[in-house]
Amino acid sequence: MAGKLHTLPGDLLTRRCVCCGYDGALLRGGHALRCARCGCDLHERPARSYAEMEGFIGQRQVIARPSRRVGGDSSMLQRWLFFLFVVLLGMAAVAALARELAIGAG
Repeated sequence: MAGKLHTLPGDLLTRRCVCCGYDGALLRGGHALRCARCGCDLHERPARSYAEMEGFIGQRQVIARPSRRVGGDSSMLQRWLFFLFVVLLGMAAVAALARELAIGAG
């Protein structure tokens, strides 16, 4: 029945994306920031083997790196600047149209 496990088959040790199961070469080296198949953030949800998920072996320690949000989210700033640009462009278009209508009426 259930005895002590001395060795693990290689399939149980293959690291896979926890979201889609991708087990490509980028995940094996541990150098990828995102999964090549589904785009899962591998810093937030690191690739793990089946043996790690079931507790047969300990999980490797993930080196903590500072969050990208610490210094401010530049993508959020870019979205707001784009929004303000579109609003100002719309206001300029409305002002130009109002000017044309005022000239044509007078």
